[in-house]
Amino acid sequence: MKRTILYVDDEIDNTVVFEAAFEDDFNILLATSGQEALEMLEQTPVPVLVADQRMPQMTGVALFEIVRQRYPHTKRILLTGYTEPEAMLDAINKGQVFQYVKKPWDRATLMSILIRALESHDLELTNSALTDRLVASERSALLGQATARVTHEMSNQLTMLPLIEMIETQYADQEELVEVARFARKMYERLVGLIDEVKAFVRFDAEQMTRQPVRLSEALHELVSFLRFDASIPNEQFTLQIRNDSTVSANKVKIQQLLVNLIKNAAYAIRDRKDGRITVTADTDNGEAVIRIEDNGCGISPENIDRIWEPNFTTKGDEGNGLGLDICKQLVLGHDGRISCTSEDGLGTCFEIRLPLLDPSETAQSEPYGSNASASNEQGNRPIATQEHP
Repeated sequence: MKRTILYVDDEIDNTVVFEAAFEDDFNILLATSGQEALEMLEQTPVPVLVADQRMPQMTGVALFEIVRQRYPHTKRILLTGYTEPEAMLDAINKGQVFQYVKKPWDRATLMSILIRALESHDLELTNSALTDRLVASERSALLGQATARVTHEMSNQLTMLPLIEMIETQYADQEELVEVARFARKMYERLVGLIDEVKAFVRFDAEQMTRQPVRLSEALHELVSFLRFDASIPNEQFTLQIRNDSTVSANKVKIQQLLVNLIKNAAYAIRDRKDGRITVTADTDNGEAVIRIEDNGCGISPENIDRIWEPNFTTKGDEGNGLGLDICKQLVLGHDGRISCTSEDGLGTCFEIRLPLLDPSETAQSEPYGSNASASNEQGNRPIATQEHP
């Protein structure tokens, strides 16, 4: 299916030339004014908008400024036949253009720009959707932990069974009272069963999670893309290193969720340090995939290091709820893995996650998982060059 491009130009001849040049490759929509373009955008989603700068009533930059606010994912390409420094600055500052192209344009060059604009649009939408999924997953996990506490308290309150037994034994001759006791027993058993179901769900038991072969480098690079949209993560202080790639059996969303928790903790730890650094490293060791999240932040005091996994324990005061690390631990255990923490007060912290490598035969069956999946070695990992972000 052809992708849609909206071209806006008040000169009819220009619209004819543009349509003739690209109609074989794209679905071309044409508008002769900024207002007409806005009306068309209200009716039809458009991934890429191309507009001339000099138009009566509304310039290309003015149009882009409106489009940026209403349709932020639409990529904007500005065409102009004049050297206008002020217009260029406005295009960058107000319209946030994807590309500034000077007339007369070359078809091959503009085609390349259009394709890159479409790819950028699609990637941005994907990242936005994945970010929403991560946020929803994290909120669901927090809700699950809160539910676990509620069910625990409910279990404590359901201590009525001895009372029921006493009524059934001591007042066996009072049929009506015994009937009430039997009814209470049934209600008690139903509530206990319901509580057990809720507990099984919020414990993230392995059978409750859909797992599949996941290449860690793919999951981590995807995660880096989401984090660019999270204002709480200092991207300029964040580094990702892939020392050895590996494939594990996992629920990718939950793995990313626990990493988000740990990275946010690291961001909190370095927030007052100008030289603060967060490093996420993927490696392999002794038949296991190893992920380390390290920071040079405030660290954890010796008296607190053993308590960090306790539900409701937090060192963040009012900014923490004490659920994050408990969630992380449960997620790792649900993947048959281990998580540990080492820290020096005032110097930094390192969380290490170890997950079993996927069996080579299972790795081979995981195609498609990237074009190099068949290159996995006998240990289920693939050494690659160190990669860093940003």
